[in-house]
Amino acid sequence: MATQTQHDQTADDTGHPLRVFAISDFPLLLAALASLLAVQTPRLALAGTAATTPLPLDGADSDVVLLDLDGDAEPTLALVRALAARGGKVLLLTRQQERALQDRAIMLGARGLLTRETDEALLLTAIEKVHQGQLWLDREATGRIFGELSRHGGVPLPDASVVPPPLSEQEKKIVAILMANSGEPAKLIAGKLHISESTLRNHLTVIYKKFGVSNRHGLLGYVLQHGLLLHA
Repeated sequence: MATQTQHDQTADDTGHPLRVFAISDFPLLLAALASLLAVQTPRLALAGTAATTPLPLDGADSDVVLLDLDGDAEPTLALVRALAARGGKVLLLTRQQERALQDRAIMLGARGLLTRETDEALLLTAIEKVHQGQLWLDREATGRIFGELSRHGGVPLPDASVVPPPLSEQEKKIVAILMANSGEPAKLIAGKLHISESTLRNHLTVIYKKFGVSNRHGLLGYVLQHGLLLHA
């Protein structure tokens, strides 16, 4: 999961608070989220709230959409798909352990997932990280999703028309193995490639530069966001 950091000012480079839209069919949860977000200025601002049905697509006009995943599954998934297609950055909230549903929502374009263990500080940090373009997923979820992508030959996601940066055959192999084993340490990744850790680091420096990211998490986010699948 993305590293938690402390922020003392607004997360928006323009100087305005990030606008967060909250969606849930549970009135108590919606009220709690609204109360939390309403007092976060200048860091965050409440853009609005809505129930899942009818589909509140106005949420896509905010910076981040907080969406409760624990309501009726099909309308919720339809909302994830619709918001993502409009460019909305969706951050899921759940108190359940339905991993298949969670993975489907991520593959439909949601940018992250928060569980019942999440505290207030982590929620606020996750909102900012998702707005910045990062994914907010733990290693287990990342591994499951890439396994699913591999089995089905890739799943179209928002911005799937984006052409990946040119990579050498060795770089493609490194990215593919890295994504299929996203939770493994560099030493094990290097072993699978039959290269040294230092050689792997050198390759990754070049790869990160080509993708315009700074670390493995950023690379993962780019690949998932654009629906790319590079085979080893």
